[in-house]
Amino acid sequence: MSDPTAAIVDAVRDARGARNGLAVAAALNAVRPEDLAGYFHTSLAGDVAADAITEGLPASPGVAAGAIVLDAEAAVAAADEGRSVILVRPETSPDDVLGMQAAAGILTIRGGLVSHAAVVARGWGIPAVVGAGEVHVDETGLTVGDVRLGVGEEITIDGSTGLVYAGRLATAGSEAPAELDTLLAWADTVAEGSVQVRVNADTEGDASHGRDLGAKGIGLCRTEHMFLAHDRLPIVRRFILAHDAETEARALAELEEVQIVDFERLLEAMNELPVTIRLLDPPLHEFLPDLGELIAAEARGELDAAGETELAAVRRLHEANPMIGTRGVRLGVVRSGLYQMQVHALCTAAANLFDRGLQPRVEIMIPLVVDAEELRLARSWVTDVLDELGHPELASTLVTVGAMIETPRAALTAAALAEHADFFSFGTNDLTQMTYAFSRDDVEAKLLPAYQAAGILPANPFAVLDQEGVGRLVQLGCEGSRRTKPQIKLGACGEHAGHPASADFLVRLGLDSVSCSPFRVPMARLGVAQALLACGRVHINDIEFDFDHGAAETSATSAAGGAETPSSGLGAATFEITEALVLHVLRIRGFVTGAGFEASLGTVPADIVASLAEAGLVRHLEARDMYQLLPEGKERHLEILPGLATDAVRGGLERPYEDFLTLNLVFKELCTGWQMRDGEPNDHSDAAYDDACRQKLAGFHAEAVPVIRSMGEILPRMLRYETRLAEAADGVTNGLDNRFTGVMCESYHDIWMEFHEDLVVLQGIDRVKEGSF
Repeated sequence: MSDPTAAIVDAVRDARGARNGLAVAAALNAVRPEDLAGYFHTSLAGDVAADAITEGLPASPGVAAGAIVLDAEAAVAAADEGRSVILVRPETSPDDVLGMQAAAGILTIRGGLVSHAAVVARGWGIPAVVGAGEVHVDETGLTVGDVRLGVGEEITIDGSTGLVYAGRLATAGSEAPAELDTLLAWADTVAEGSVQVRVNADTEGDASHGRDLGAKGIGLCRTEHMFLAHDRLPIVRRFILAHDAETEARALAELEEVQIVDFERLLEAMNELPVTIRLLDPPLHEFLPDLGELIAAEARGELDAAGETELAAVRRLHEANPMIGTRGVRLGVVRSGLYQMQVHALCTAAANLFDRGLQPRVEIMIPLVVDAEELRLARSWVTDVLDELGHPELASTLVTVGAMIETPRAALTAAALAEHADFFSFGTNDLTQMTYAFSRDDVEAKLLPAYQAAGILPANPFAVLDQEGVGRLVQLGCEGSRRTKPQIKLGACGEHAGHPASADFLVRLGLDSVSCSPFRVPMARLGVAQALLACGRVHINDIEFDFDHGAAETSATSAAGGAETPSSGLGAATFEITEALVLHVLRIRGFVTGAGFEASLGTVPADIVASLAEAGLVRHLEARDMYQLLPEGKERHLEILPGLATDAVRGGLERPYEDFLTLNLVFKELCTGWQMRDGEPNDHSDAAYDDACRQKLAGFHAEAVPVIRSMGEILPRMLRYETRLAEAADGVTNGLDNRFTGVMCESYHDIWMEFHEDLVVLQGIDRVKEGSF
């Protein structure tokens, strides 16, 4: 389809005009599900094949390409000429802001996901990769390994993955029309009561994002990802390496504590919607160091006693083919207590939420079953825990038990398995591996391209469901399980569920749910509706539609409640505006407008600025009506800085600056929490979440005021920061959301970063050594 946006707009308009089911069906079928992909994230074009030259942290999503520039001035000049550039910096500070705004993307060597570069980039929606430590920059360009790229040469950065590429690569993506919400709402109406589109989510952030994109629950939560977190992995290893029951029990008890927290967050994010939790699936060796690396270290004589213990355990657990070895439910059988711990944590979390008035809906999924006796045993573990907790509501309605059908034998013996199951979910990824005897990690990059080129396989079976082989197993599993238990719930949780043709096949088999990654949820919603209508499971004339959904734009302004932001009025404290102070403001702000001088100094020092410009220290950028400090001005600032930052000032600021740094860590987390939710962009659709962020900012400001006032006792002009920050905080509290992390709009973040740079320059602090990016 050449123009999906036009197709969506026209289809919705025509259906609203006709106001009947047949018109809605025509609208739903006017758009291909795959055409929606570009609306939900900017990405590299599908036909791009290039190797990344390095990888950093994915700080702000999207893809950007442009010529390399190394400073803000070059970025601004390029933007004025209409050129696209990537600003590459060791790290960014407030005087880089104008260049960051002008750049198509930002790449930094240092800094993390809450660094200045990350916060500003997300605030503007500019793709950014930070912390790319392999990049080395000098005055003429950058070097990564043996790759050398000079200033002016082009690179592409992917802020969604953290990857950096040489050259300009093609991208895909566009803004969704408002009518898409209406189209997807109609799709949900078609699917209601027949098929749920769920999301594969392992964290609270994934869950919330999936729900925002329209998911009706979680179809797959992989609990092993929780175990791989840096604070969990040592505990898991203690369990694996335990030589006595007491050590093993202590490790399991620690894991249960953190699992309860994990599960509560996940279930709360999906309150009232079903959440399918898969118990631990991978083999235990995946939680231990690599065998080859340990053997090499042993040969070099580098292993200590702990390393020798790990090597012995890895050798003991080593399997020739671990993916079809001791994993899944087999672990629960041979390592007694492991699955019981997870079940106890999950049911405890559900009980805690239920006691708070929430409605958690838990589906406990047992992985890699091959025999009915395995499932009977695993179900007994759940029953025992529920009996122990004594929550009849959980046992009767809110906790169910099922299995992941991912082996051919499970599909073929589904009738027997169904005796002990409330639901089945077909794991089509692993079922494809088992059926083809393909190791996905090995064949996708090597074997499959050759097989497709030779015409042996028409498509990658991990991307497009093989209906003749794998699909036939799914069909047999559906038929067998429903012979035993007609009301059993059946779903699919492999990524095939997000592929339109594959989802169509699964829907025709009568599945009750399909689950896929968050960004594929909208595509699956449309694809499921199309499939339901096409196969006759749903009849369009039996459905009532809301034809006024999204037809009229509405707006509402609400003032968020929160803690009162104190303001003493001391920001008007008198101080002398000198040439040195004007140069200092230019130094810490980088580019300054008249409004910028007014904010920082309370007035526009026109005469001083004019004399500085005449002396060749400052340049007036007429097109932007702002002033820039020239190199000669920076030298002059350094010469006269001791007059501003006397020994008494520096000594007096030292203690409150320590308090400032503590607050700074909190503030960066606040900014990140406002812009991102567990690694995904916050689309601000959850009013309760945003209100909580606003209240946290108000509370933070209350804690910051005493620190600012203590600095004001040393240097009175610092009190202007209190007034400016209070005004920004009040704006956020009263619904002016850009005053939180907006850029160059006197946002709280703008002012705080200027405040920080002011303190750093006054005290001669090296940001690199301090690490406060």
